[in-house]
Amino acid sequence: MESGSSRDGTGTDERVTVVTFDLEEKRYCVRAESVVSVLGVAGDASFGDATDPWDAGTTTVAGERVRVVDLPRAFGTSFRTATRVDDPRLLVFSATDDDGRHYGWLVDDVDVTRPVRTASLEPLNANTTHVKGRLEIGDEAVVWLDERAIHG
Repeated sequence: MESGSSRDGTGTDERVTVVTFDLEEKRYCVRAESVVSVLGVAGDASFGDATDPWDAGTTTVAGERVRVVDLPRAFGTSFRTATRVDDPRLLVFSATDDDGRHYGWLVDDVDVTRPVRTASLEPLNANTTHVKGRLEIGDEAVVWLDERAIHG
């Protein structure tokens, strides 16, 4: 590990692995170590009909309850139900809420994991608590989401 200052507040230039995913036409990522599984979602209409995309309902995965955050609606261009992709994915996180439910994010598609350096993280020009920053992975701009802030 190299020493130095990083833009994510850790004070070091860490090499971490992120998992990338799509919402509408934008690419996002989170630390891969915080995700315990990626699942296909059949019949996601009940999540899209929920009044609050930040708490779009629950589902059960391998006997564990998962609280679903409908990210296409929460981060999309409008608060209404977005046009869904045919095969959405659910990122299931190791973190749980006060009721013991895991957090799950409904996303359009999930790509591969990628190693990145935290020092390459650049701040966004927007005021948001849900984003750690922006970085380039290959030739793509990727927004790094702060799962802890999203989970509350």
